Amino acid sequence: MIIVHGGLDDGRGYARLAAQLTSTHRVLRLVRRQYRTDLAQWRPVDMIDEAADVVALAQAAGRPCYVFGHSSGGVVALEAALAAPECFDGFAVFEPPIDTAELPLARTSATPAARRAVDAGQAGRALEIFLRDIVQAPPLAARLARLLALSPRYRTHLIPAQIADQEALQRLGDRLEAYRALQPHVLLLAGTKSPEHLRRRIELLQQTLPSTDLQVMPGASHSAPVTKTRDVTQLLLADIASAPPGR
Repeated sequence: MIIVHGGLDDGRGYARLAAQLTSTHRVLRLVRRQYRTDLAQWRPVDMIDEAADVVALAQAAGRPCYVFGHSSGGVVALEAALAAPECFDGFAVFEPPIDTAELPLARTSATPAARRAVDAGQAGRALEIFLRDIVQAPPLAARLARLLALSPRYRTHLIPAQIADQEALQRLGDRLEAYRALQPHVLLLAGTKSPEHLRRRIELLQQTLPSTDLQVMPGASHSAPVTKTRDVTQLLLADIASAPPGR
């Protein structure tokens, strides 16, 4: 299994999820190119670049190969499935923020405002703008999240990478029609406490993808793969068990 982490993380937040899966499966945690500190010369990073990394890792790991992608990592997983379906036996994605004509990822001014804040050295303000105006988190929660910028790791690395991640999603644009061609089965996961627009996006995916199951986790938020790892693990293992290689 390959885990493709979500935004505002460099893969460390998924250690518990990986540990719970390793009892029955070999698990590879990919540190996404967007969040690596040793690849600054490759900027800007596109979703297609990161999808190519997932494909390369899958080719090295061999079959059977199952991929789980969270948030923007879910978009990376979908792009990998589209690029090389022959490498994969199944996928699961938790609330991938797909950009669609029906549901744009952000109003026109939000992402540029977050970028200006990053460039001005105001990482906390950039994160507040991202969470409030793009994720659509409650304004108070978005404001409190500015405290993360007190950590050098977040201030100098994770928050700027998150804004670059958002820009990459918007550069990718509306790929919903392309996803109609996806062949691997996809388990769609969502939480009842997540922002409504994320639920709507995953419902659009369910209507579009050829082979899916949708599981909505009661009481779970968008951070469930990090905060409710046992529940997510059980859903992933059940999906793998129900899907023999070559499905």
